[in-house]
Amino acid sequence: MNSLSRATLAAVVIIVVIVAAVGAFLYYSRPRTTTATTSTSSQSTSTATTSSSGPQVTITVVTYTGPSGQGFMDFAARLFEKEHPNIQVQVIAFPFTQYVTNELTELEAGESKYDIITYTPANAMEFIPYLVPLNSTYINESDLIYPVQALGGTINNVTYGVARGTSVMLLAYYANYFDNATLQHEFQEEYGFSLNPWTWSNWSQVVDVDKFFVSHNITKYGILLWDQPGDLDLYEAYALVFEWYYMHNSSLSCGNVMGMMPLYGDLFMGCVPSWWGHGFPPPAFNSTAGVEALEVQRQLVSYMPPPTQLLVSYDNIVPLLEEPNYAPGGFIFAIQLSYFTNKNNLSEIRLAPAPGGYALGGATFFGVSKYSQHKAAALEFLSFIASPQLQVASFYNMTNFPISKEAYHLLLENSSLPAYEREWINATYYAAEHAYAAIPAVSISTTALEPALEKEVLGYLEGQITNASQALQQAAAAWVQDMEAYTSTTTTTAAATEPYYIAAPFEPRRL
Repeated sequence: MNSLSRATLAAVVIIVVIVAAVGAFLYYSRPRTTTATTSTSSQSTSTATTSSSGPQVTITVVTYTGPSGQGFMDFAARLFEKEHPNIQVQVIAFPFTQYVTNELTELEAGESKYDIITYTPANAMEFIPYLVPLNSTYINESDLIYPVQALGGTINNVTYGVARGTSVMLLAYYANYFDNATLQHEFQEEYGFSLNPWTWSNWSQVVDVDKFFVSHNITKYGILLWDQPGDLDLYEAYALVFEWYYMHNSSLSCGNVMGMMPLYGDLFMGCVPSWWGHGFPPPAFNSTAGVEALEVQRQLVSYMPPPTQLLVSYDNIVPLLEEPNYAPGGFIFAIQLSYFTNKNNLSEIRLAPAPGGYALGGATFFGVSKYSQHKAAALEFLSFIASPQLQVASFYNMTNFPISKEAYHLLLENSSLPAYEREWINATYYAAEHAYAAIPAVSISTTALEPALEKEVLGYLEGQITNASQALQQAAAAWVQDMEAYTSTTTTTAAATEPYYIAAPFEPRRL
């Protein structure tokens, strides 16, 4: 979910100074100030302690540039150093397109240059061999939201990395449209179901909502969904829609709604059938379910700007949503709420999961290098990152939604939060717990699998390809060929191919 353009977008600090005070937790405030008081850790998170009067230690963190990488780490480091004056945190950042190569070069050479490593789901399995397994002494694993951690942080019940926060794609919609009593009544009379997004049970209902807003000239377009190839946009959008069909088809999911994590996600089958003669699961989208997902996606796009004229992307969806009466809502990552520039627009935004009550997950993880010469200090810092108090502070200062369950509860206990922000927190917490959709995390995912699938999907959305089944079969054939070449030169661990079974609750609920 992190591309160079995404990582370099500036986060906008919002609202007024708010104090979060619960028990022994730190007190942090808005806007982005870093005032803090010394605190002890809550019993809900087991934290090892180091003496603040011990010898001076410097740990080095390597990450990518931009607010979600370097920005987050700089923020965490400043707060951590106030509590641990004997530990200095040095943050080194490279452009998103370069940081993985730089990290792996050092790790493969056995160098101890970096103490804490940054990685994302797409390259998780390349980093796992070089990371220190974490345990409950430093990380309260039960407090971390599993579907997000399963993208590459926790594998076979062993935690190697901690997510910065929850990065989930869900529906952002304008309350002035969807909570309007007149529109609600008209829609219910015409279509026979509620206009409340939390009640939608399938993607066909989203198409009906689009039809209602456009045909009644309420908005120029319907709900926006990314359709730009490259930068993961169309890749993730198709995976989001396809997940509904995947988790309702046990022949594809094998009862595992997340697929075989962390490598394969929902675009591959959730198991390796006995008839399949390869060391990876078969693609799942070259199926009736995949065709239905693509067909409904084309219907959704028909109520958006024509893709031959304007492609909707991660980068332009927020500016489009801010145009008056342009669209009633759109699917975005929760962190993109910080990109809205008009506070009046922002206060009208509400969030909901995809129809059927799920979301698409993404993450940035931090782990400790096994070559680190300062493991104790590095583990202490990682423990601080995972702590509810830091997770709460990062929401107040940069709208970073927590990976810590307790942090969500602390935020919701803060009566000073505006009502709309409390709704955001509720919705994101629910979506993170149900983040079942995910793109593949094999190292060739963005270089080979993404372009092969996006070429066929975009061709169908634009009308250049008329046979959806044929398009998806062609993409699947390319995937098999690419995966055969990949697996013949790559050794994968057992952890990479063992599915983690999650039974999906299909009833959405508004928390």
